Amino acid sequence: MFSMDTFVKENLIEGYLTKSFNKTQINIFSLNYLRQGMIDQETFEEITKFIEENEPYPDKESVEEVEENEPYPEEEEDEEPPKE
Repeated sequence: MFSMDTFVKENLIEGYLTKSFNKTQINIFSLNYLRQGMIDQETFEEITKFIEENEPYPDKESVEEVEENEPYPEEEEDEEPPKE
């Protein structure tokens, strides 16, 4: 028999593991499913516990790559020309 709880839980976790969804998205999605009655409190807690226990941390190389390749235009816009 089809279980909505199991379906949502497995797919949210799979989406997290495949990096389709990040931690924040999983938290928002699972809360919305809880509020809509599609999952119960126990399933919500299982999802959030899994995410907390398996939270990935970026490695140094990926952080450096982002810093080198992505300028921060908002910082440049805040600079004022020198006053005479």
